[in-house]
Parts: sequence; C-alpha cells; structure tokens
Amino acid sequence: MLVETIYLKRDSLFSTQIAEWASSLGIQVEDYDVKMEEHSAEGLLLINENQDIEKEMYELHTLFDKKHLPTQKIDVNGTLQVAVSNFEMWLRNFKCSNILILGSEKLVKNENLERFLSRIQSSTIS
Repeated sequence: MLVETIYLKRDSLFSTQIAEWASSLGIQVEDYDVKMEEHSAEGLLLINENQDIEKEMYELHTLFDKKHLPTQKIDVNGTLQVAVSNFEMWLRNFKCSNILILGSEKLVKNENLERFLSRIQSSTIS
C-alpha cells in the first residue's frame, strides 16, 4: 500500500467524506493542525474543481512549497484518466506515504470526486 496515513482538517464535510473513504481501505486518518509541527505529512494533495482554490488552501500549498515538500493539485472536473495518472506518478516519484488532503466543502456534492476516489483506490492506494 502506498499511502499509510491521511491527514485532514477537522470539522469539515470534505474531510468526513475522505475519512470514511480512507477508513474503508484501512488507511489511518489523523487530524491536521497547521499550528502543530508534530505532524509528519510528507506531501499535500489539493483537490479542487475547475482550478478554484480557496485562499486558506492556497496558503497551505505555499507553506508546503516553501518547505520543499511535494504538492499535487487535482481538478476533479478535468479528464479523469489524466488526474489519476498524475496522482499515481506523484505518489510513486515522491514516495509520499503520509499525505495531507485538502478540498473545498462544495466538492462533497461533486460526483466526480467519488469517481476520482474510486479510480485511485483500485489503481494506487490499495
């Protein structure tokens, strides 16, 4: 299994959906607090739709970039195969087994998120 731990922001519908998905695969889920340096997130996966990224998420992306930690942006409304291939290549190249996953609350209603999670589940995660 390539991913061991997924870090998520607390009290978020998006995080709840990702946590349920990860738990079904046996992936450990932990809360992420940017103020705590004890976390061991090795990379950041920023899931968005139509390249729309909220300010807080962009700031975390910038923080990871400044620390030279791998980041990946996935647009779930883009071509599914491209998103899956890019994610697989990112995981393999950077060997990120503990990743922070961020996404907007409105992604919960986007059926493409479920399609993306389903595809990476079968090809990469498990």
